[in-house]
Amino acid sequence: MTDNENAVGSYQGMLDNLVTQFSSALDCFRELVQNSIDAGTPRVDVWMEFLRGEGHEGTIVIHVDDFGSGMDEEIIDQELTQLFASGKTDDLTKIGKFGIGFVSVFALEPRAVLVHTGRSGEYWEVLFHEDRSFSKSRVDTPVEGTQIAIFIEGEYHRYQELAEEIPKTLRHWCSHSEVEVTFEDRTNNTDFSPPETINEEFAVHGECLQHIDEHQGTEMVLAYSEEPVYGFYNRGLTLALTDVGVDVLDRWNRRFEFISFKIKSRYLEHTLARDSVIRDEQYEKAMTLLEEAANGPLLTSLIEELEQLATSREWAVEEYHRYARLLRFLANEPPEEVAKFRERPILRCLNSAPMSLGEAHRRFRSEGRLLLRHETSPLVEELRRRDVPVLLGATERQATGHLELRYVCRLLTEVFTYLESRTVRGIFRSALGQMVRFVAGGDDGSPEVEKIRRAMVKPEWVYYPIAVDDEIDEKLKPLFDEALKLLEHAEVDLRKLVSGVVEAAEGDAPFVVVSHKVEALMARPSADVVASGKRLEAAVNRNHPHFDVVFRLYQRDPAMGAYLLARGLVLSDEMLGSVGDRMVEAAIGGE
Repeated sequence: MTDNENAVGSYQGMLDNLVTQFSSALDCFRELVQNSIDAGTPRVDVWMEFLRGEGHEGTIVIHVDDFGSGMDEEIIDQELTQLFASGKTDDLTKIGKFGIGFVSVFALEPRAVLVHTGRSGEYWEVLFHEDRSFSKSRVDTPVEGTQIAIFIEGEYHRYQELAEEIPKTLRHWCSHSEVEVTFEDRTNNTDFSPPETINEEFAVHGECLQHIDEHQGTEMVLAYSEEPVYGFYNRGLTLALTDVGVDVLDRWNRRFEFISFKIKSRYLEHTLARDSVIRDEQYEKAMTLLEEAANGPLLTSLIEELEQLATSREWAVEEYHRYARLLRFLANEPPEEVAKFRERPILRCLNSAPMSLGEAHRRFRSEGRLLLRHETSPLVEELRRRDVPVLLGATERQATGHLELRYVCRLLTEVFTYLESRTVRGIFRSALGQMVRFVAGGDDGSPEVEKIRRAMVKPEWVYYPIAVDDEIDEKLKPLFDEALKLLEHAEVDLRKLVSGVVEAAEGDAPFVVVSHKVEALMARPSADVVASGKRLEAAVNRNHPHFDVVFRLYQRDPAMGAYLLARGLVLSDEMLGSVGDRMVEAAIGGE
C-alpha cells in the first residue's frame, strides 16, 4: 500500500468519525444553522419537497437557505471543502471550521449535496457526490447568501417522517436562536400557508419568572418549579437541555433542585459530540451569574409573592395551595439567603396579623414553642382573644392531612437553625460539635435542630380545657401541701397549685398544665417557661393515671409520694438535675 493510499485511508476514517459524532443524523441542521449565523444571516429557511419517481419511490430534497455573507472561491477552498477529496486534485489538507459543521449532513446518507453561494460578485456551485468527492463550478446566476440542497433517496412515507422530525429537531436546537429560523413542507402546503416559525419566547415555566437580559454578555430566565429543566445556549443555539440536574450542574445541583433556568452566554461552549456543555472556568462564571440571579431577583420575587399572600384578606383554595407551594420553594433556599428577609411578614397567621421569620424566631426563643394549624378552630379563636398567634402550617409530626403545609415547619427549622448558629452560644456549639465529630470519627447528631422541630406544635397539643376543683379534696390536700414545700425548698416559685380534670382534643391529657393564672384554658409547660422568671400557677390532672400511682404511693410512703408529685411539677427537663437533688434532700430530711 502506498503512502498516499495510507493517507487517504486515515483521512477517510477521520471523516467517518466526524460524520457519526452526533447522537442523531438530524442534528446536522443545528450545524448548518450555526454556520448561517456565523455568516451574519438575519434568517434561515429550512424547507422540503418530494420529487416523485416510479411508484412510491422518489427523491427527498431538504433545503437550507440563508442570507448571510456567502462564500467566494477562497472561502470555498479554504473552509468548505478542506475535509473533502476534490474530484480533480485529491486535496487532503487541514480541517476548516466551516467544514466540520457542514460534513455532518453526510450522516443523512444523501445521494448528493448541492451548494449555491456567492460573494463579492462571484457566484459558485459546489456539488458533493455520494462518495463525498466534489466538483466546483462558477455560475452566472446571482446568489444571495448560501443555499444548500440535500438529496436523499426514499419513499414518500420516509418523506413524511422527516417532515415531522426535522421541525422537532430544529425546535430542540434552534428555538431560541438569535436569528429567525423557519420550516416549510412545500409538497403538502397546498393552501400556501406561511412557513412555520421555529423560534420561541426565551422563558421557562414556573413561579416568580425572572428575565435578566444582557448581564456581562449573558441572558438568563429563572423560575421556581417542582419539575425543573436546565437549558444552556450560545448565540441562542442549544448546548444542553435536560431535566436531570446531575448531568449538567455539578456542585450546583442542590442549589437548583427546584429552579428552572435557561442561560445564553458567551461563556458557554458545547462538547465535541454536542450532547452537553463543557464544564470549565467559563462555565463556572456562567453558573456564578445564575446563582447571583437566584439569590437576588428570583428570591426577592418569591418573598414578595409570599408577603402578598400572607397579608391578603380573602383566601380561596387556589391561594391556600399556592402559599404551600411557594413555601416549599422557600424552604429549599439557602437559609443564609432567606435570613436576609427575616423581617418581612411572609408567614400567614390564622388568628392574627402576618408574622415575619424574625418575629417567629423571637417568640421561639422567649416561649420555647410556636403553634401551627392547618385551619381555624374554636381553640384558635380563643387563643386570638388571648393574643396567642397560630401560624398556618402543619408540624413535621403530623402524620396525615394537609402535609404540604409541613414546609412551614421545615422553613422555620432551617432558618432558626441558621440564626441560632450565628449566636455566641451557637458558634461555640458548632465548634464543639466539629471537635466531637473529629475525635469520634462520626456525626454527633443535632440536638439543637431536634429542639427546634419539637417546638413546632399544634395548639391542641399545648392548650387544654380544664374543670378546676373549687377546693382540693381533703384526702389529697396533705399530698399537695408537701409537694409545694419540696418545690419551695428547691427554689421553684410556684404561686398556686390546684386540682381538676383536664380534657384533651387529641391524644392523652397531660399530668399537669401551667399558666400565669389558673383558668378554664391552660397550657402544657414549655421547656423554657421556668426560665422566664414569672410566677406561675399549675393544675394537676387528678384523672391522669400517673396521679393514681402517686397518690397510692403517698399513702404508703408520704415522702416519696410528695417527691414524685413535686417532680411531675418541675417544668423544665433541663433544670431537673439540680432541682431534683434539692427536692430529694428535702424529702429525706422530712423523714
